[in-house]
Amino acid sequence: MGKIYQVVVNGLRGEKIMIDLCNTEEQMKAMTVRQLKEKIKQKLPESADEESLRLIFADKKLDDDSALLSTFGVQHMSVIHLVLKVPGGL
Repeated sequence: MGKIYQVVVNGLRGEKIMIDLCNTEEQMKAMTVRQLKEKIKQKLPESADEESLRLIFADKKLDDDSALLSTFGVQHMSVIHLVLKVPGGL
């Protein structure tokens, strides 16, 4: 069995959520922000809608859903912070 590539997401209430991304390095390099949001959404309560999720990694907003996680430097066991966009916020 191969390695499981994971990231740690610091949740809204300070909880740490382990997210399994993929099984190979090639898949990891091809993983997009949108795919990560979808995996996070599966672990969150149904009240959280995908469009309200904002991800931050190394002081960079992961706001382009089509961007590859690898372009931001996200690797196995990287820590990503989750915040919610608020109405009227930027």
